[in-house]
Amino acid sequence: MPKKIHKLNETESYDFGLIGIASPEYDYRLSWIINNALEFNLAREDELEIWHKLLDDPQTFQQFRYYDEDSLLSYRLISNKCENGYLLEEMTNIDFLIQVSGDMDQHFMNKLVKKLNALEGITLAFPLDPSDLKSRKKLLD
Repeated sequence: MPKKIHKLNETESYDFGLIGIASPEYDYRLSWIINNALEFNLAREDELEIWHKLLDDPQTFQQFRYYDEDSLLSYRLISNKCENGYLLEEMTNIDFLIQVSGDMDQHFMNKLVKKLNALEGITLAFPLDPSDLKSRKKLLD
């Protein structure tokens, strides 16, 4: 009797909004700018550590989080650069990412991008589609 093989197909959910940010500011300074302008309360969390197979070394990225209890949205500001590479290797032109999780629509994300672009200290903010990124698995919690 032939062997029966069962495969588990795991599907990840990329149900979050993503914004790329180009900024010359340090991570803590950018979080302060965003907190003051948008009335957020981004706070530093433990570094995001990801093992890089090709480098055979871990990569650590600074991250800040804020959960808005009124809108039930979670915000995560993540540095895209570290001393030995990038979080999103195909997006070397951006310095930071803002990941927004919760019940929001495209109109909300467009308004947030517009507010971020108006801030001094942000050169450019633009929406990203996580499903188009090769490195998208790195963004899952």
